[in-house]
Amino acid sequence: MEKILDSGLLFYVIITLGSIFSLIFCINRAKGFSVRNLMLKIASSLCFILTGVAALLCNPKNYVYAGFIIFGAALGMCGDITLDLKGIHNENKDGYMLSGFVFFLIGHVFYSAGIIYATAMKVYIILICLAACVAFSFLNLLSVKITKYDFGKFKLITFLYTIFLALTTALSIAAMITTHFEKQYVILAIGAVLFMLSDLILSGTYFGEGQDKPVHYFTNHLAYYAAQYFIVASIFFTK
Repeated sequence: MEKILDSGLLFYVIITLGSIFSLIFCINRAKGFSVRNLMLKIASSLCFILTGVAALLCNPKNYVYAGFIIFGAALGMCGDITLDLKGIHNENKDGYMLSGFVFFLIGHVFYSAGIIYATAMKVYIILICLAACVAFSFLNLLSVKITKYDFGKFKLITFLYTIFLALTTALSIAAMITTHFEKQYVILAIGAVLFMLSDLILSGTYFGEGQDKPVHYFTNHLAYYAAQYFIVASIFFTK
């Protein structure tokens, strides 16, 4: 077992099997909401958490960073469950949707905390990133005149969530640059950008019109699962 961990074989096996299973879910998810698809989604989300655990077992050097990332991924799974329950139990959809926002927001707080801890990021860099993300979130709300999105009662949580979603991306890019493109942060930044792309598609599905077709569900989940696998994979490449 020690040789398997040292070689990283456990990580590569789990991320490969998990990615295949998640792709199967993405294909099925395009067909709509159902209890069966919810079970597949839970299993798929569990796969990226297990990938993070495998990465930690194979490379336990920066276990604090790994802990932040794995906790963030676990909160992502909670968000995955509540957002699918929204589609199954339509009578409680607003509560499930709000819960999903909150779970993912806190998950991004963990991702950001992991980046700050691992890089010992300077305060001024954090503040610049935060200010840019607040401005970006304001612009996102103002863009409704162009996108025709209707955030309705979710305007405040959308504003707050967008800040922390963007912060994960901004901090990961800052970490990538300040560490001179260390592999860990390059992989993390790719995951963060894919996460933003996924949520961009999801915004159209939730708040736009005519953007809830099978292709939108498929691309949203494909980008999302790719994002989570890249983010947890960064643990494996920690120096």
